[in-house]
Amino acid sequence: MRSNPRLTLLSDEDRSELTGILAEAEAAQTALAAAEAAQARVLAKAGAFAARLAEGSPAVVRDRDMALRGVAAEIAAAVRLSDRSVQRQIDSAFALVNDYPATVHCLEKGLLTRAHVAVVEDIGRRLPPEVKGEFDQLAAEICLDETPGRARADLEILAERMHPRTLTERHAGAYRERKIVRYTVGDGMSELRSVHSSVLIEGIFQRVTEQANQVIAAREPGSGDTRSLDEVRADLFADMLLTAIPAIDPTRDRPGGLGAIKAKVQVVIPVMALMGQSDVPCDLAGVGPIDAKTARLLAGNSDGPWERLLTHPITGLTMAVDTYQRTAAMDRFLKGRDKHCRWPGCRMPAKKCEVDHNHDAALGGKTEICNLCCLCQRHHSMKQFTAWTVRQLDGGVIAWTSPTGRIYIDNPPGHGVHFTPEEDLPDDLWAKWTNPRLEFRITDEPADNPHEPAPF
Repeated sequence: MRSNPRLTLLSDEDRSELTGILAEAEAAQTALAAAEAAQARVLAKAGAFAARLAEGSPAVVRDRDMALRGVAAEIAAAVRLSDRSVQRQIDSAFALVNDYPATVHCLEKGLLTRAHVAVVEDIGRRLPPEVKGEFDQLAAEICLDETPGRARADLEILAERMHPRTLTERHAGAYRERKIVRYTVGDGMSELRSVHSSVLIEGIFQRVTEQANQVIAAREPGSGDTRSLDEVRADLFADMLLTAIPAIDPTRDRPGGLGAIKAKVQVVIPVMALMGQSDVPCDLAGVGPIDAKTARLLAGNSDGPWERLLTHPITGLTMAVDTYQRTAAMDRFLKGRDKHCRWPGCRMPAKKCEVDHNHDAALGGKTEICNLCCLCQRHHSMKQFTAWTVRQLDGGVIAWTSPTGRIYIDNPPGHGVHFTPEEDLPDDLWAKWTNPRLEFRITDEPADNPHEPAPF
């Protein structure tokens, strides 16, 4: 497939026009963000005004609600909106301005978008009031360099670390709330929704997606089957639920629910959590944190090879990987380092990406780690068939150059599950862990029989 020269080599006139469009888009976004911040501040003032009217009242809760209704109705009438809608906006703005001042400040300056703010609010509301101030400062800093989608993953890990109760404790309670509910959506259709463990939901979705792709790939020409991927997934989901025999059986040697997962999931587990000596959150790649107990159970049930990711204890950056079986080491390293597509803002998991030669192999680019990165099909094609170019800097940093000459930097993502030891460890622990030629042990007791099963 040949590239179109008009797309890969912009003329000076085209480049100038595109530069003007870009400048207008940036100015519009900055103005929009400032206007949204101003709206949040004035609605927060309205909430504070209503609260002040009810001060000193013996029925302060009722009177505050009545005052808020009156203020909301005043604003709603002026801007031609529902008073209920305005009251909800006032409540939301009051919480935003008071709980997340640093985030609102960055929005006001055009450094963040409303989508970033929504992510901060969504994750921050899970935290108790006493830690929200610190979370706000750190969250705003993270969002300055990331898209909302990428920032969400980092903020999830940050919130887990800051929460006074461990994820293991909270997951145990939340797990008791698992359920299935159904809703009527009209036109003879209904929605079935399941609230369950993130690991199981991710496994279900991946499995039904892989099966749907196989069904589509096996279509015969002229078969008349024009169903989309979503339609095939929905049909397979219904078929399996109506006809399959449940595999969950607690009397079996392997736990039924987790043991039945056939989809490939990538879980990053700190070594101390794997050994049961820490309950720090673990990372279900592309989804978010999971509790250490579930991660250990998945590791113990794994039939495939283990892969060890050596991450920096402070930055979380992947430094090296190894495995107990011979595999494609370079691909393993790249997937461990990149985690997702290296286009700024793209969250497509690395396992679904293509490995790209930053300097094309056809033009003399070498097949080596410092010239390779993971790109999804969309951004791999864009690099190949448009005027966008990419080069890799030291440390796996990817520099994209736009058709107008702007440079966008994408740093290798750190793993959110790096940890600080809760107690002093042997001085030579890091040296042993980083040396693949040495047996890794953190005890002076004799080594166990290597043929015995894992202790989890």
